[in-house]
Amino acid sequence: MIKSLNWLDYIVVVGYLLVLLGVGVYVARFNRRAEDYFKGGGHIPWLLSCISLFVSGFSAFMFVGAAGFTYRNGLSALLLFSSACPAYFLGYFLYGRLWRRTRIDTPMQFLTRRFSPSTTYFYTLLSVVPQILMLGISIYTLCIFISSALGFNELTIDFGLTRLSGFDASMVVIGVVLVVYTLLGGLWAVVVTDALQFVILLLASLIIMPIAYIHLGDGSILHGVERLIKEAPPGFFDVTLDDRPQMFWMAYLVGIVLGYNVNWHIAQRYYSVADERDTKKMALWSAVLSLILPALWILPVMASRVLYPDLESMWPTLADPTEASFVTLALSTLPHGMLGVMVAAMLAATMSSADTTFNWLAAVLTKDVYLPVSIKFRRRPPSESSQVFAGRLFVAVMGTIAIWVALSMERFGGSFDVNIKAQALYASSMFVPVMIGIVYTRTPWWSAMASFGSGVAAVITVGLLANAAQGLPADSLMALFLDVNLTVLGVELTRYELQVLTGAGVASIVLLASSAFRRRTGGFKERIEALEADLATPAHYPESDRVDMRVLAALRITARLTMILGAMLAVITFLTLEEQNYELNFVAGILCLAIGYGITYFANRQERKYDNRSSSVHDGV
Repeated sequence: MIKSLNWLDYIVVVGYLLVLLGVGVYVARFNRRAEDYFKGGGHIPWLLSCISLFVSGFSAFMFVGAAGFTYRNGLSALLLFSSACPAYFLGYFLYGRLWRRTRIDTPMQFLTRRFSPSTTYFYTLLSVVPQILMLGISIYTLCIFISSALGFNELTIDFGLTRLSGFDASMVVIGVVLVVYTLLGGLWAVVVTDALQFVILLLASLIIMPIAYIHLGDGSILHGVERLIKEAPPGFFDVTLDDRPQMFWMAYLVGIVLGYNVNWHIAQRYYSVADERDTKKMALWSAVLSLILPALWILPVMASRVLYPDLESMWPTLADPTEASFVTLALSTLPHGMLGVMVAAMLAATMSSADTTFNWLAAVLTKDVYLPVSIKFRRRPPSESSQVFAGRLFVAVMGTIAIWVALSMERFGGSFDVNIKAQALYASSMFVPVMIGIVYTRTPWWSAMASFGSGVAAVITVGLLANAAQGLPADSLMALFLDVNLTVLGVELTRYELQVLTGAGVASIVLLASSAFRRRTGGFKERIEALEADLATPAHYPESDRVDMRVLAALRITARLTMILGAMLAVITFLTLEEQNYELNFVAGILCLAIGYGITYFANRQERKYDNRSSSVHDGV
């Protein structure tokens, strides 16, 4: 039986949102300089940075779009959504330490150092607007299920000047909370809230995985597994994708390798830790988490394929009812309280991705646009407080636009397919020059712009030719989002493979070919030689400089919030004694308390190490 959320669940969700706001207010005092606001002063603890690195790659897509994919394709989803694991090993062996050695404050400062200021402006112009649009799409997609689960869709709320539906109001509230805590706390708020969001994601995943198979097996996990094997549709355990061509795997791998090594938020996490040795820990643990955690939500959705074979009749109003497979499982099996945690987990998945985007975009607009423009016109750099104010102002403006985009998505026709195709249109062309450029420095100052521009132009050209070949419209940009199915030299391609492989291929060829014009003169010669020197110099910090008191405070506030959540779930247990599976609230509460204690132990251990080192130095040892 599918439940509706009640007041206990509302308490959990509202409490979660208030905690996020509280974190923003609390860590705002950590931001004394612009460097603190945008990169945590370069002293973000590797554990928090690792968790933030991992969870910032997720969104509500994990519980919605990816769940629908798993429901339709079965075991192959496990291979697909765990593919970040090998990608992180490139970070372990190469990209993590290189990003730390760049010694930058914003992701796109690398473009200025490696190529030119013009390259930074070019990238900013072509990346900021799409990122803001995707933030709006994320908020919209998240609230489709959040508002349904909370029962807000039938409401109409009068704010005096305007009336909003419950769905629209949920987008406004979630968007405002997201903007406020990111605006106040900067990167410190992002990593602390990401840690809490990771706990909630882990909690929901650890609980839902066994309960799915207990439910499927009428009380026995083993019987549930046996039933899945017997009753799953044919081909459910194959690792091939029936609805995708073989080239999909190559295109997806290209996107994964780029996205988990040189995407801007990945770079930010790597250069925000104190020491390049910390980047190895981050990459290794992110690889492990990328192998384990996806299994915890893919395996339950596989069970839902047998439990709920007719989702169409259960969710007739959804365009793709299979995307409700995870939500249906949670609403059918979890007690009240844990249902609130499940909704919070969906919020966490999207917010951990969105707050990261807001922060690095604000860093780029402040450090790479506002700062040089201010110096040019005022003949002096703005103060640190002015830069922090500018960063907060940019977050507020971008957040307002993103909320407006979310409210307008029904008119635009938003969907996950549009999101994926939009990224395929430009992402591979954008990041190929970054990935190659940080390891191969023999290309001229203009090479990234030529590479990026050529890649996007090739994607658009090939896309329109594909439309013409299949008799589809080719008269507008929206034509590039129409589905195509082509066979080129015996190879089957859809729009996704065509765009990703064309963009990456052309961008790579143009960038490498430009090395024939690699003459170094003037400012470019100074910049590139300074960067090469930095890339060859390890970024190691003395042990005595590696513990910042803000680090310990961030770890302890994370631990306390986790334990508060655990205590809340333990109390809720006694309010749900008459419900089926009520004990899950108690189990989840104990897990939260244990995790909180573990973080506290880690923080205390770090403090003792710091005190011992300080005593040794003082005693002359």
